[in-house]
Amino acid sequence: MRYQSGSCATPGLVMRALIFFVGFFLLASLGCGPRVKPVTLDFPAEHRVYVAPAELEPGAGKSIGIEALGSGRYRYDEKDLAVFQQMLDETNPMPGAPEDSVRIHIVVRRYLVAYHESEAAGIACVAWALTNPQNQLVFDETIYAAAYTDWKGVNGVKHPMNQGLTKRIHSAAQAVASGLSPGAPPTSVYEDYDSAAAAVPDALGPVFVISFQRGGVQRGVEYTGETGEEFARCDDSIDWYHRLGIRRPEVEAPSDRPSDTITEPPKQSPVP
Repeated sequence: MRYQSGSCATPGLVMRALIFFVGFFLLASLGCGPRVKPVTLDFPAEHRVYVAPAELEPGAGKSIGIEALGSGRYRYDEKDLAVFQQMLDETNPMPGAPEDSVRIHIVVRRYLVAYHESEAAGIACVAWALTNPQNQLVFDETIYAAAYTDWKGVNGVKHPMNQGLTKRIHSAAQAVASGLSPGAPPTSVYEDYDSAAAAVPDALGPVFVISFQRGGVQRGVEYTGETGEEFARCDDSIDWYHRLGIRRPEVEAPSDRPSDTITEPPKQSPVP
């Protein structure tokens, strides 16, 4: 059978069109699907959780280029915070509404990145708190994340730090909501700055004791001013009751009644 001109498409055109549409729908399905792999929690997910929008303290991000141009270019900013929020939301095992769920509140306090060519190291300080459906503060902590890579660049440290923080927060939230201990932090997350800094190899020289210099810094050169450690180390100054507008628990006042407790040994009766 001959095809008349203009009556229908040739087999080659049909095949190319078919490939185009298959590729289009495949890309669309990938784009609409989960973009973050779920983390494995340390505790079973039994409680619904609402993740409030994470906050970024003013001036929380800082980047240091060691013998490299572009210092400040990879500073942690609102776009990075949005990626962190996406990971928290997409790995939430049991999403719930804020009025009937335990609620996670997060503040990124410090995020320091140092890099040299393909190498990069990072350290972050994050404070977070958990409130119950009755709007009571039930848990809070300040934690650190640290990572190093010698081939993936700056994003190669941001991703594992976000992943570790996400696992810690969701695991601890499920544990505390169940009346359990939050347990030990996962890999890349630490309870204090010293432990986090010690986990980063010294491949970049004194990464966390050099100060920020525009245009990069040189190894082995001392600078005055704020060091990386002074920038990244946080205190426990966040007042969650004030920040979240939560009523403070009433402290029981000391009683004025005399104590009936015997504080001296009884006197012995005289020997007759």
